[in-house]
Amino acid sequence: MSGVRIPMRALSGDIVLAGLFNHQPMSFRGQKSIGVLVLHGFTGSPWSMRPLAEHVMSLGYSVELPCLPGHGTSWQDMSRFSRHAWLAEVDRAYWRLRAQGCDVVIAGLSMGGALALYQSARRPVIGTIVINPYVVDPTPLLSLSPYAKFFISSTSSIASDIAVEGVDEGAYDRVPTAAAAQLHFLGRQLRPVIPSLSEPVLYFRSRQDHVVSDASHRYFLKNALCPVEFIELENSYHVATLDYDAPFIFEHATVFLTSCELSQKVTL
Repeated sequence: MSGVRIPMRALSGDIVLAGLFNHQPMSFRGQKSIGVLVLHGFTGSPWSMRPLAEHVMSLGYSVELPCLPGHGTSWQDMSRFSRHAWLAEVDRAYWRLRAQGCDVVIAGLSMGGALALYQSARRPVIGTIVINPYVVDPTPLLSLSPYAKFFISSTSSIASDIAVEGVDEGAYDRVPTAAAAQLHFLGRQLRPVIPSLSEPVLYFRSRQDHVVSDASHRYFLKNALCPVEFIELENSYHVATLDYDAPFIFEHATVFLTSCELSQKVTL
C-alpha cells in the first residue's frame, strides 16, 4: 500500500475544506479517444469526485461529471427524484461522451459505484472503476425505508466519513426517507445484472468504511464473472477520493485507464 501523504488542498484546484464547496457538474473534452464518466454518491455532489475527475482530465481523457438530480442543493430536493431520474442523468452523460466518439470508462463512488456498475451492464463500456460501491443494503433498516417513508420524512445522514481531519465532502446532513427507499430499490435493480458485466472492473475497498458494509464487496466478488482487480485501502474511510489514499487511487486508475486504452487499440 502506498505511503504517499499530500495536503488535501493539493488534491484539487479548489480548497477541500469545510464550508467551501463547488457542487457544479464538470464537462471536459480531451484529445484521447476514451471518455470517463465520473459519478458521485448518495446525498453528495460532484465535489467528492472533482479530484479524480481533474486527475483524469490532466491525462488527456474526456470527462463528464454530472450532478445527479436532487443533489448539490438541499436535502429536501431529494424527495422529488427517483432512481430512474439518477439513471437517466447518467445515461445522458454517457451519450455525451459517445457523441464525441469516445469509448467509455465509468467511475463511481458509493451509490455512484452502483450506478456505474448498472450503466456498465446495460451500455457498452471498456472498463469500470468503483470506490466503496453500494451493492447490498448495509443495514436492514434501509430495506424498511419504502414503508418508513410514510411515517418518517427524514433521518440523520452519515456524511464526510473521511479519515483526514477537517475534510468535508459537502453532503447533506439529512436523508429523506423516500430517497433512501430509492437507494434500496437501486440495489435490488443492480444485483441481478452483476453477472452480465463483461469488461474489467477496478474495485477499491476501504478497510474502515462506516457507510457501506463488507456485504457489498462480498456479494460483488461472489457474483461477478468479469475480470476484477480488487484493491484494499488501508488509510481511508468511505469517501476515499478525499482521503489519505486518494493519490493511490489516482495512480491505479491511471494504470487501469492506460490498460483500457491499449486494449482499445488492439481491438481496432
